[in-house]
Amino acid sequence: MNYQPVNSEIIAQLESILGNNAVFKDKELLIEYGHDETENLSYPPEILVKPANTKEVAAVMQLASKANIAVTPIGARTGLSGGSLSLHGGIGLSLERFDQILKIDEDNHQVVVQPGVITQVLQEEVAKKGLYYAPDPASRGSCFIGGNLAENSGGPRALKYGVTKDFVLNLEVVLPSGEIIHTGANTLKNSTGYNLTQLMVGSEGTLGIITQATLKLLPLPKLNKLILVSFNSAIDACKAVAAIFKAGVIPSALEFMERDAIDWTMKYIKEASMDLNPSTKAQLLIEVDGDEEELLLKDLEKIIAVVEAHHCEEDILFAEDEAQKEALWFIRRR
Repeated sequence: MNYQPVNSEIIAQLESILGNNAVFKDKELLIEYGHDETENLSYPPEILVKPANTKEVAAVMQLASKANIAVTPIGARTGLSGGSLSLHGGIGLSLERFDQILKIDEDNHQVVVQPGVITQVLQEEVAKKGLYYAPDPASRGSCFIGGNLAENSGGPRALKYGVTKDFVLNLEVVLPSGEIIHTGANTLKNSTGYNLTQLMVGSEGTLGIITQATLKLLPLPKLNKLILVSFNSAIDACKAVAAIFKAGVIPSALEFMERDAIDWTMKYIKEASMDLNPSTKAQLLIEVDGDEEELLLKDLEKIIAVVEAHHCEEDILFAEDEAQKEALWFIRRR
């Protein structure tokens, strides 16, 4: 498709819609917003805008649609698939000002949130109410909920709880034409019409711009246990994973780490530290969660029996406190 360039008339109209303080032409800033974590690719937009509400997004999209100008939604730029790169130039539309948690519904276990909210911030805020938002991408401390929706992010706890799409009830979306739609309903069961919500999740901003989401929450697990198991063989570690499920245990997280990846992480991330035997080739980071200590200990007993049967090393590390858990997860996320 042959998109039109952004000219001075379009810039003037954008400033009229958003105000001068929300339209950016500085070359260095455009370059900054022209890359994410996808290798060293750089595709800056011709102009950057930062709307403050859904109506402003709709007005920008109406203008761009009529003028045949490309628009690229931009979140926190932590993605690895190039979703926020302005491949066709045009308008880069940052959603960073959409940073509010609008409502936490404790009775119905739901949260209404804007796309610029950082994932970890959302998790911590709902946890204060005894609720749990499980999708847990590695970049949770910096990525936006909108990016999680666009990329259908998962993370280590997808094993038990699923990925982002499994927590989305309803979306407010601005279509390329500028029309504002709601894709679902704020109910657990909604069988009316097309499933537009799931169509939007994972579409990487190609079908519309998400400006608000209603997400499902769970009761916050009261307890979790974390162990680190080392193996002299990566094959044995992988075989142990399937055997854990066969034993009837579903961990809240089960992550495989090969020796080379651990070594590289410790080499380049000074905060990452771990004592490893020279013979260690792979590790499994295994977490179980729930509300009853006795049940978690029984699950760990089953898991330990399985990994021992698959020739794990003798020293299984039990994370004793939250600080040790965070240190282990820090290495894995990095």
